[in-house]
Amino acid sequence: MSETRKHAPAPISPSLTPASKISTVETDEEPSEADLIWKGVSSSFHLPIEEWEENKDKSFLHGLSGNLGFGYPLLETPAANIPANATNGPSNTNMTTTLSLKYTILGNWFVSGTLYYYWDADQQQPWNPDFTYVFGYSDWRPYTFSLMYANYGGNRFKATDEQPVTNFNQGTWSLGWKFPVVDPVKSWLTFTDEGAIGCQIDFNYTPEYFDLATTSYMTGHKTLSLGCKYSIFGNWYVNGTAFYYFDSAQKQPWNPDYTYGFGYFDWRPGTITIQYNNYSGNRWNSSDRADGTGRFKDGSITIAYSFSF
Repeated sequence: MSETRKHAPAPISPSLTPASKISTVETDEEPSEADLIWKGVSSSFHLPIEEWEENKDKSFLHGLSGNLGFGYPLLETPAANIPANATNGPSNTNMTTTLSLKYTILGNWFVSGTLYYYWDADQQQPWNPDFTYVFGYSDWRPYTFSLMYANYGGNRFKATDEQPVTNFNQGTWSLGWKFPVVDPVKSWLTFTDEGAIGCQIDFNYTPEYFDLATTSYMTGHKTLSLGCKYSIFGNWYVNGTAFYYFDSAQKQPWNPDYTYGFGYFDWRPGTITIQYNNYSGNRWNSSDRADGTGRFKDGSITIAYSFSF
């Protein structure tokens, strides 16, 4: 899995369901934590059919948003020595320009894709994609479930004998649940008045994956991930995700024990986002990491401009 960011919790995004559409119960009492949990769980996977009527007269571009990004690696390294027909592998260090588009179908159901341009075409490896795609359900609100499919493998605009346009079975299905960190734990971990911590736990399943030890494709790659984002103040944040491998033999040198990032994120159209992310083979024990992975300089900086139609 060349780009494990698919497991990381996405930055908090705007509500895709208008607040006026979220049912509430008039009461003089503050809802208990159990009430909030039930509200989030029971509203998950909601399909607001009434929005079809409300949006039928709007432009087809309504619900389409995206960003234009530039990725700059901190370190240049040689290409990895992996069989040419492999469509999974370690992230290489190639400056990229990306165009990402997301279309909100209804409520919090969506489909999205990203196009990649590699500044050094000779550095593009078979597992470095021409495009990636994601679809499913994801609600920004706490205590809600999400279900997404993501394919960050070596997708190609033009198929060859060795490499099809896409290998659907090599994408990852993720079932997740979001939750906030509340007091008293929140007060122990935060150091700003407006600081907030949101987390997500995911079960991730990849039907088919490349195994370096056997140089062949294996089935049933399973992980459990826990990712948290600390919004320090305003749009400044730091985040991290830890991974548990149900079968340690499935963990490849480029599969991390954890990932991390920090920066300034603004979801609103017409804004600039600046982030540092490290998805390389980070290990809890640094002596276990593969050569050329798991160091701060193996991360990259991304600058992106958001827009909507």
